[in-house]
Amino acid sequence: MPDADHHSLNLPDLLYLLDEAKERPEEALPTITELLAQAQAEGNRVAEQLLLTLLGAANLHGLQPALARKQLDEALRMAGSDPEQRARALTRKLELFVVHGETDTLEDDYRQLEQNVGSLSSIVERVVAFNILGNVDYFQDDFTKALSWFEKTKADSKESNYPTGIGRACVNIGVLDFTNGKYATAMTAFKEALTLLGPQVAVQNMIALTFKLLGQIDRARPTFQQMVETLSPESLSANDLMTLTNYVDALYRAGEHEEAIAVIERFGVTDTPVERSRAPLHDTLGYSHAALGRPDEARRFFMSSIEIYDRLAEGDEVVWPLLGLAELELERDPEVALAHASRSLSLLDRPDTHRPYLSRTLNVLSKVHAARGDYREAYGFAERHRALQAELDREAERQRLEVALAELEFDRAQAVADIQRTALGQARGEVAALHAQLEARVQQRTQELQAANEELSAFAWSLSHYLRTPMQLVMGHADLLVTLPEAERAAHAEGIMQSIGRMSEMLDGLLRYAERHLKPLESRPVPLAELVQGAWTELAPGADVQLVTHALPVVMGDAAALGLVFRNLLANATQHSRRREGARVVVRASLEGGMHVIEVQDNGVGFDPEAAQRLFRVFSQLPAGQSFEGLGLGLADVWRVVIAHGGHVRTEGRPGEGASFFVSLPAAPGQVLGAPASA
Repeated sequence: MPDADHHSLNLPDLLYLLDEAKERPEEALPTITELLAQAQAEGNRVAEQLLLTLLGAANLHGLQPALARKQLDEALRMAGSDPEQRARALTRKLELFVVHGETDTLEDDYRQLEQNVGSLSSIVERVVAFNILGNVDYFQDDFTKALSWFEKTKADSKESNYPTGIGRACVNIGVLDFTNGKYATAMTAFKEALTLLGPQVAVQNMIALTFKLLGQIDRARPTFQQMVETLSPESLSANDLMTLTNYVDALYRAGEHEEAIAVIERFGVTDTPVERSRAPLHDTLGYSHAALGRPDEARRFFMSSIEIYDRLAEGDEVVWPLLGLAELELERDPEVALAHASRSLSLLDRPDTHRPYLSRTLNVLSKVHAARGDYREAYGFAERHRALQAELDREAERQRLEVALAELEFDRAQAVADIQRTALGQARGEVAALHAQLEARVQQRTQELQAANEELSAFAWSLSHYLRTPMQLVMGHADLLVTLPEAERAAHAEGIMQSIGRMSEMLDGLLRYAERHLKPLESRPVPLAELVQGAWTELAPGADVQLVTHALPVVMGDAAALGLVFRNLLANATQHSRRREGARVVVRASLEGGMHVIEVQDNGVGFDPEAAQRLFRVFSQLPAGQSFEGLGLGLADVWRVVIAHGGHVRTEGRPGEGASFFVSLPAAPGQVLGAPASA
C-alpha cells in the first residue's frame, strides 16, 4: 500500500483502497485515517467525503458496524446533492445490510442508489454498486431482480474490459444458482470466477460449501481448514467469519463436536457483532453441546440464534435452531417441542420452501407426536419424511454426479483453452522465428546482390578500361600503317598482333571467371598436401623459386575449386618473388577456432598494408611498381571460393618484406596430416 504521506488525494489515486478496505481492513484503516486528516487539513472536501466513505467500508468489514454506520451517515451528509458522491456513500450503507443485516433506512437507501448508480464514472465503483444492489435483493429473496443486477455487472465489465468485475458477477450468479439448488451450474460459475480473480476466500468458501451441502464433508473440510489456518483472531473480517462458520459446521457434521466448540472459542467469535455470522455459529454451538449431553448450554445458544434470525427477518434459517430446540425439549416438555416444530412447519408451508429443512421438520414432528402418544400423527409425518427424504437422497446423488461432470467439463475446457493458447504462442513464436529467418535471408541476399552489383560495375568498368588500352594501340598502329613506308609496316603489324593477343587473353580469363562463379561446389575430404604439390608441379616455376611445405591437413571442400585457390596463391607468390635472389614460397598450417588456417608465404616485393583489401577485388592490382602480369582475377577467385566453403581470407605484407596469405577452411572428420615436403 502506498505511503499516505506521499499519496495523492485525487479520486483515481484513492480508489485502489476499495478492495483493501474490504479484504484487509486492519491494514487499510491507518492509511485511510492519515489521508483523511490530510484532506481535512487541506480543506479538500471531495477527498474528505470519499475517505469517510472508505473509512466506513473498512470498519463495516472490520466488524465495527455501529462506527461504520456513523461514518457513512456523515459521508452521505457531506455528499449533499452530488449524485456520484451520494452513490458512493449509499453503496457502503447498503453493504451494512448485506454484511450485518442493518435495516434502519434500507428501502430509502436502495431507492436512492438505484437512481444514482449511473453517475458513478469508475467501472470499479459501478461493479461494486451493482453487486451490492443485487445482494440486497438476494437477502430479500427477490432472486429475479438480483440476477438482473449481476447480469448488468457482467455486461458492463465485459464492455469495459474489466476481468475482475466479470469474476465478481460470476461469483454472485453462482451464489444464486447455489441457493436455488443448481449446484452444477454454480460450481462452473465459481471455477470461472477463480480463473478470472485468482484465489479468493469467498469463492473457495462457496465451492467447499457446495461439497458440504452435497454431503461430501471429506472434500469440504480440508478447504475450510486450510483457510482457517491462515486467520488471526486479532484481525478477522466478514469473509473470515464466513470461513470460520462453514468450518465449524463441517466439524459438527463430521462428529467432531468438541473441536467445533474449541475453534469458536479460540477465535473469540461467540459474541461477534456480525449477526449474520453469530446466528449460525450459535446454531453449531447448540447442536454440538446437545450432542455432548449439555442441554442447558445447547438451549441457551439455540434461543440466542432464534432471536437473531427473528431480528434479521429473512429466509428459512430460523428453522434450524427451532428444530434443534424442539429435539432438545422432547423428553422434558413435548408440548414446547411441538410448538417449535409446528412453527418450523408453518414457515415452510409454501411452494418454494427449502425441502431439506422441510424433511427434517417432518422427522422432528414425527418424534414429537410419538412422544405425546399421537401415534397416528407420528406415522403420517414419518411417512411424509421417508418419501421426501428418499427423493432428496436421489436428488443429492444426481447433483453429486452433475457437479462431478461440471468439474470435468470445466477442466476439459480449460485444458483445451490452455492447449490453444500454448499452440497459438508456439505458432506466433514459429512465425516470429520464420520471419526473422526470412529477414536474415533477405538481408543476406540483399548484401549478395549489392556485392554482385558492385562487382558487375567493377567488371564493366575494368573491361572498358583494360580493353581500351590495347584497342587504342591497335588503332594507333593501324593509322601508322597507312602512312608509313612498307619497310616499317612489319614492326607496327607486330604491335597490332600483340595487342589483339592481349585482348584475347583477357576475354578468355573473363569467361573462365564467369564459368567458375556459376559452377556449384562439392564437399568431400581434400588432402591439401597432394593438392599443393600438384598445383606447384602444374605451375612449373623453375629452379628460381623454391617451395617449402610443412605438414598440411585434410579439409572438407571442392577439390577442383580448392586447386584453383592454391594454384592462384602459389602463382601470385612466385610472380612477386621470382626476381629476388633466394626466392622461396612456404606453405604451413595451424588450427584456430576449429578451422584449419593455411598460410602461403613468399619473400617477394610485398605490398602496402593499406592496399590489402583491394587485392581480392576483380580487376584490382597493386599500384605501379608492385604488380606483375595478370588480369587481377586470381585473388578474386581465391576470395570467392574460400567464402563459399565457409572460410575466410586475409593477408599481411609490407613493401620489400614479402607477403603472406592466410586461408581458413573446415576440417574433415578423422583427417590425416600429409607429410612435409620441399620442392
